[in-house]
Amino acid sequence: MRVDPRASQEGGAPILTTVISVVENKRLSDAVADCAALTGNAQFDCMAPRLEAPKALYTPFPFPEQNAIFTVKIDGADQPGKFVSSTSWGTSQAQAGVGTAWLIIIDADRRIGGGFEDAKQIAARFVSSMGANDIVNIMFINDRQVVKDSKWLPAAERAKASSFITSVPDTYPNSGRNRSLLTIIKNAATDGFKSLGNVSERITVPLHQAMVVLSTGFGGTDPSTTGPGGLQVAQYMTGGRFPEDNTALPKAPVPVISIYIPATSTYDEFRQNSFDFMQNLANPEIGGFFTIVRAGGSARAADIVGSVRKRFDSMYLVRWRVACVAPSVTQTFGLVFNNVKPPITGDNSFRDVPVGIDPSTWPLDVNVTYTVDMAKRSPVYPGGKLKVYGDFCWGGDKSRAEVYFLPAGQAAPKDLGGADLEKAKRLQQQLIAQGMKGVTTDANQTSVEFEAPDKEKILHGSGESAVVRVVVYDSGARRTSGVTADSILTLKGTTAPFPILWVLGGLFGLTVVTLLVVVIVRSGGKRRGGGAPAPAVMPYPPSPAYPGPSYGAPPAAPAGYSPLAAGGFAPTPAAPPAAAPHFGLTGGMPQHAGAPPPNPYGAAASRATLVGSAGTYSVVPGVELRAGRDGAQCGIPLAEPRVSAVHASLKLESGTLYVRDENSNNGTLLNGMRLDAGAWTPVPNGSLLRFGPVEFSVRLD
Repeated sequence: MRVDPRASQEGGAPILTTVISVVENKRLSDAVADCAALTGNAQFDCMAPRLEAPKALYTPFPFPEQNAIFTVKIDGADQPGKFVSSTSWGTSQAQAGVGTAWLIIIDADRRIGGGFEDAKQIAARFVSSMGANDIVNIMFINDRQVVKDSKWLPAAERAKASSFITSVPDTYPNSGRNRSLLTIIKNAATDGFKSLGNVSERITVPLHQAMVVLSTGFGGTDPSTTGPGGLQVAQYMTGGRFPEDNTALPKAPVPVISIYIPATSTYDEFRQNSFDFMQNLANPEIGGFFTIVRAGGSARAADIVGSVRKRFDSMYLVRWRVACVAPSVTQTFGLVFNNVKPPITGDNSFRDVPVGIDPSTWPLDVNVTYTVDMAKRSPVYPGGKLKVYGDFCWGGDKSRAEVYFLPAGQAAPKDLGGADLEKAKRLQQQLIAQGMKGVTTDANQTSVEFEAPDKEKILHGSGESAVVRVVVYDSGARRTSGVTADSILTLKGTTAPFPILWVLGGLFGLTVVTLLVVVIVRSGGKRRGGGAPAPAVMPYPPSPAYPGPSYGAPPAAPAGYSPLAAGGFAPTPAAPPAAAPHFGLTGGMPQHAGAPPPNPYGAAASRATLVGSAGTYSVVPGVELRAGRDGAQCGIPLAEPRVSAVHASLKLESGTLYVRDENSNNGTLLNGMRLDAGAWTPVPNGSLLRFGPVEFSVRLD
C-alpha cells in the first residue's frame, strides 16, 4: 500500500487516495527450478526467460472492495474510512498524478565491459516507455560513487533524458579490487528520492516510485556487497524512508528492478557474491523484479520493460472517504480484509508516519447535498434553526461544534485560499466581532444543530433568491467545512416567519379592553363634565325595628368599605403594592423595580468570558485573574507543558478587558500577534487570545 500525501476533496468531502496491490507472491526458486543443475552462462540463459515470463513471481487478484477495511488511528482507536472507488493502475494513467518516478542507476565501472552498451539501451527503453505523468532521474556510477546525475526530468523531456544516457560514451577506470556497491547504491537512492521533496515547480511528483539498477553487482572483497547486503538494501527501499529517520517526507515504498549484467572476468567467489547481491536486491513482494542480461542481450529490453510495467498495471488506485484524521503531522493507517479466501494479510506498516497532511486543513466531512436539500424544505431564517449533516469526529461534544455566518454584502475574501489558515482565522475573528456566530444546540456524529443569529444581515438576497452562507468549525480539531471561498456552505434562506400568535394575543387583549369600555359606558360610569367614574355608595342597612332609615348609631362598615360623611359606605382605596423583586442580568444579582436595566449594547462590559477547549472562565471587575500551569496561583489552570506556571494576568477595568503577559516562555498572543511582556493590553470583543498553544475566544457582556 502507498498513501498519496495530497489530500483532495470531492463535493466537499475529504478523499484520500491509495495505491494498493493485492497479489500472491511466488518463490523465485520455484520459477527457476529447471535451471538449478546448470552452471555459468547456461544457468543464466535458462533463468532469464523464466523470470521474464508473465506473472512468473506473482498472481494478481482483483481488489476485494466489499471485504476491505481502511482505518486511521485516532486517540488509540481505529476509525474506518468509506470505500469510494477503485480502478486499475493500467487504466488510470491519464489521471493527474498517476505515474512513476523512475530512478535509473547505470553501472559505468570498467568491469562491465561490453555489457555497458546493453545497460544503456535498456535504460533508454525505460525512458521511451514513460507515461505522461512519469518522471526520471538517471545516474551513472563507477567503483566509488555517482559520477554523473541528470536530476529529475519530466516525461515531456524524454529527449533530454535519452541524450543524457548517450552522453557517457565509455566506462570509467576502476581503482582497485573491491568497491562498496551497497553503499554506492544506497547513497544514490537516498539522494534521488529525498530530492523529490524539493524538485522544480515544473515537475509534479507522481504517486508511485521505482528504482532500476543495471549493474555487475561487483563488490570484490567488500564484505557488505553480498547476498545479505542485497537483502539489506531491499528492506531499506521497501521501508520507504530516505534516510530511515527522515520524517519530513511521506512514506513511499520503492520496488527495485535489479538487472544483473555479469562482469567479463572475475574470480568465482566474487562472481557468486555479485549474483547473490543483485538477486536479493529485488523486492518482488511489492513489485520488484530480477533478471539477467549477458553482453549482447539488450534485444530483450522491450520484454523486460513490458514485464515490469505489467506488474505495475495490476495495482489498484483506491480512493477512500476519510472523515477523521489524527490532530498531528503523523498518521497511522491500516488495511485489513475480512471473509476472503484465500486469506489476505493487509499492510499495517503505516504507523506514526508523516504523510504530508496538515490535519487542520483536512476539511470536515459535510454531506453538502443532503444539507442543502434539507435547507430547501426548512429554510434558515434569523433566529431560526440550522441543521448540518455529515460524518463528524467530535463524538457528541457540542462545545467543539461552531458555526459562522457570512454577513450580507460581504463576499468571502478573494485571498482566502487553499491552506492559508491565518487568513481563515482572521475571517473567523471578523465574523465573531460582527455577532455572526450561531449557537450550538445539539451535536452528534452525523448531524449538528445551530441557532442562527437573530439578525437580518445573515440573509443574502431576498425573496426566493435569499440564501445564508455559513462555515462550520471544529474547535477541538481546528478543522472547518472548508477554508476556500468556494467551499462556504450556501443554503436556502428566508425572512423570519410572521409572529401570528403574538398578533392573535394582541387582538384578544384589544377585544377584552373594548368590552370593558362598553360595559362602563352603558352603566353611566362617566360623570358630567368628564372625570373618573364616582365610586359606588352602599346605603346604611334599615333598622329591624323601623322600616325606614335608621336614626341610631351607624353600623360598622363592611369589610373593604369606609363610612361616608353623607351616609353610606364607599370602597376603601387600595394601598400601593410593595415593590416586587426583579432579577436582572447584572452579575446574576437581584435587581429591584425602578433600577435601570443593564444596557447590553453599551461600551462598558460588566463581565468577560473566555471560551476554549480548556474550559470556560469569567473575569469580573475588581478581581485580577491569572492563567497558567500552577493551579494554586491561577484561576485559569492550563495543564499544558508549553504554558508557563504563571503565564498571564487578566483584569476587567472600566468596562474594558486587559491582558498582561507575565514573561512567559511561549508568549501570549492576541489575534495572532505576540504581546510584549509586562504591559497591560486591551482585548476587544470577539478576539482570539492564546496562552502558548492554548486558545480562547473572548466575549464581553
